[in-house]
Amino acid sequence: MKPLEVFRVESPDKTGAEAYESVIRDVLADLELTTVLGRLWIWIDPTEPVFIFCALIRTGIPPVCVKDMADISTGAPSAKQVELKLTNEEHVSTLLNILWIEYGRENVSQPEKKVITIDTEDKDKVAEKLADVVIADPRREIESRLVDALLRITPEGFRVRHHVSTGSEMLFVASEDPIKPEWVKKAEDMMDQLKEDL
Repeated sequence: MKPLEVFRVESPDKTGAEAYESVIRDVLADLELTTVLGRLWIWIDPTEPVFIFCALIRTGIPPVCVKDMADISTGAPSAKQVELKLTNEEHVSTLLNILWIEYGRENVSQPEKKVITIDTEDKDKVAEKLADVVIADPRREIESRLVDALLRITPEGFRVRHHVSTGSEMLFVASEDPIKPEWVKKAEDMMDQLKEDL
């Protein structure tokens, strides 16, 4: 995936904008967001004072479900057990925590490194339900990293904030003063322009 198709940092203070752009690039790289963001436009006006951040987030990263990381079987008809044969071990600790909460620690075991079993009376229902249980959602992790980036790049003292996030786009306005409707309108117009060429 290519990094940022659009990356603009604008301000009436051109020198300040260039310096800020460098800082923002470093923060995005540190948080591994350069390939996650498709388009980014930031407007900073220290005289107003206002900071506007508009980003389009690349979507298409699906959540990881149990069926994506394990083959699920119910074994012999006499067995009262669901067996998960792990095909991907990346989120095993999260999976085990979810299983312990749902089925009780005493009913979940890991007899082999790549096998997890669940003791249950209703193994067919459990096996069916288990397939679509979400283990990890990369979109939430991305949003969390974006919030971290915003905390790092928002100017000091800009504690009054307006924020809208849909999962595929993020609009953020911050200031030292109460947020003015014209700033929100400017942010919405910037977001519309970012989406125009899609």
